[in-house]
Amino acid sequence: MDIILASKSAPRKKALEILGLTYRVIPSSINEKLIRDNNPITMAKKLTEAKVRQVGDENNDSLIIGGDLIVYFNGNVYEKPADIEEAKSMLKSFSGKWLSIIGGIAVFNPRTNKLYSAAEEYKVKFRELSSYEIDDYVRRYPALNCAGAFEGDGLFRFAEVAEGSYPFTSQITFPLNRLIEFLREEGVQV
Repeated sequence: MDIILASKSAPRKKALEILGLTYRVIPSSINEKLIRDNNPITMAKKLTEAKVRQVGDENNDSLIIGGDLIVYFNGNVYEKPADIEEAKSMLKSFSGKWLSIIGGIAVFNPRTNKLYSAAEEYKVKFRELSSYEIDDYVRRYPALNCAGAFEGDGLFRFAEVAEGSYPFTSQITFPLNRLIEFLREEGVQV
């Protein structure tokens, strides 16, 4: 079966490679800012579902995989920062505090209209961050390309305590265990 990853995210590509899947990449073109929900877990599911459906509309003979990652802190969703100053501000606000990382996953079979989706939360407490390490991080890493201004290496660098149901790493940004379950439901050997 032809598999399409509805994302150009390097960590999501890596996740499919870990599973040994052959796939092509067709990023979704949805406007993520139009999809909102007061519950960040529901929002992550809605975003991933919209992505796979949109790509599936034009590729109805393929199995579509999509993902999304949300950083949730103090009742707000933190998306990609607009500039370096906003990235620094985000990281400073997380210093010494707990935040949630929600990883969403969806698999869509357009031929059968079967949609599988899930979102899982991973809680992280950042240690106190110095101005130097925040400046160093945004200088050396793609902070502007990441929800909350950090990616897996930043998480390793900043996290003091972490807890949750799936391993968030620099190589896996969605619940891989759920992806395996969904693919098996569709008859994909993983």
